[in-house]
Amino acid sequence: MDDADLGALRTELRQVAATARQIAAAAPHLADDVQAARARVDQLSAGLNRLATGAAQLSSGTAEAKQGALDLRGGLYRLSSGARELSGGLGRLAGGGHQLAGGLGQLQGGAEKLATGLTDGAGKIPGYGDNPGDRADVLADPVSLDRSVRHPAGTYGVGFAPYFLALALWVGAMITFMVLRPLNRRYLVSEAPSIRVALAGLLPAVAIGLVQATLLFVVVHFALGLNPVHPPATWGLLALTATVFAAIMQMLGAALGAPGRIAALALLMLQLTSSGGTYPVQTSPGFFQAIHPLLPMTYVVQSARHTIDGGPWGTVIQGGLLLVAYGLGAFLLTVLTARRKRRLTPSDLHPELVL
Repeated sequence: MDDADLGALRTELRQVAATARQIAAAAPHLADDVQAARARVDQLSAGLNRLATGAAQLSSGTAEAKQGALDLRGGLYRLSSGARELSGGLGRLAGGGHQLAGGLGQLQGGAEKLATGLTDGAGKIPGYGDNPGDRADVLADPVSLDRSVRHPAGTYGVGFAPYFLALALWVGAMITFMVLRPLNRRYLVSEAPSIRVALAGLLPAVAIGLVQATLLFVVVHFALGLNPVHPPATWGLLALTATVFAAIMQMLGAALGAPGRIAALALLMLQLTSSGGTYPVQTSPGFFQAIHPLLPMTYVVQSARHTIDGGPWGTVIQGGLLLVAYGLGAFLLTVLTARRKRRLTPSDLHPELVL
């Protein structure tokens, strides 16, 4: 070992000795410092515990604050919906207020009219007066009747004329097809079209019906004194009615054969009770009121009343169009029946009922 090493060792020993003196000097206070440090550590531990408790409370408060925010959001939505409903209700309330104000105005106007009417009526009430004769007149005739009649029928017979004219033409069509055949068998077995076969059975009946209508018009006009307001229209309506009734009778005879005459008679009974020719149909039972608009004689009676006694042309035109529809419908059914009857059956050659 040389001198340099010894010098370094000596220096280190001096530092160790100085450190030992410092330790020795601090040794009496070490226990106090450790105790103080322990107290500080306990305080730090208690603070950390309080900090953990506060953190837990903060977490719980945060969750409660989140739920409260959700509840607040729902409450705000309900508040918004309630505000809209309140706004709508206020609008309806305002509209109702306007209607109420208008109704009160109308009520006031009606009350004024009622007061005026009562005043006028009070002035029109007949008084007995001081003259006993006036009192007797009032007691004998307390109510006076003002009556106005539009398009009156001159006599009782004129009022019934439309009804009996329609009845006569229906019966005339029935009698015509008691003489004529609805469909000619010779034409049925030929190669003629079905429409020509139907026309061959209809046209003779129409010609006879036109003669009947003309004779009927001449008799009631010149012999019985019926003076229609529109004579040409009356004759034209009778001619149209005779044509339509002939088509209906042909259809019934072609489709039903001999029983068709019984059906025609049954239809006549229904039309006599439901056409409104003798009394208003509104006074008849419900069944006849129901079939009233379904039968052709109804429109003959209504139209004839207007052509004989006068009145608006709308009823006449409507009745004429409906009669044309009845006639065309009956003729088309006859054509279909003629097409079906081109094949003869034993019942056609030897009918069970002959009238």
